[in-house]
Amino acid sequence: MPTTRRSSARITSAATQRRLKPEPEPAVKKFINIISLSTIKKKMMKIPARFVRLGPKLSDIVTIETPVGFKCSIRIKRVGNEVWFENGWSEFAKAHSLSEGHLLFFHYKGNSSFGVIIFNISASEIIYPLDKVHVIESDDDDDDDNEQMVDVMVMEDVEEGFGFGSSDGDGGVIELD
Repeated sequence: MPTTRRSSARITSAATQRRLKPEPEPAVKKFINIISLSTIKKKMMKIPARFVRLGPKLSDIVTIETPVGFKCSIRIKRVGNEVWFENGWSEFAKAHSLSEGHLLFFHYKGNSSFGVIIFNISASEIIYPLDKVHVIESDDDDDDDNEQMVDVMVMEDVEEGFGFGSSDGDGGVIELD
């Protein structure tokens, strides 16, 4: 009489095997972007070509997180070899009162997630506006005073700071290794 023997080998699907692979270490993890008028007008921000080429493979949606813990999901737009922060970018920019000359330092944290530090035109890190973030996500009209107070703070920074000259064709992108 033949006997049956159970095999202890596990069969895993291709999807499971892909999930188990660790993300390869990207050659480039950081970049800087200076906000230009074209970035404001387009309501998109271009990710530097070198970061796209040598950095991590990004999913269609990335997460940006400020030092105070505000997280924003942003859809990626791919046009040829260019990659842009698109849907969700203008809301992030508005929440943080980004304007021409602001400098953003991005560092890749893994899993299509970035940390970002924002500097105003006087090269000082901004005070991250928690009240304004809540205004954007809220339908309450009671927070209008808070929004105006943040806008006044930003205007004072502009008056005391210095401006940048006209931007180049790259939209003010500076790359770091």
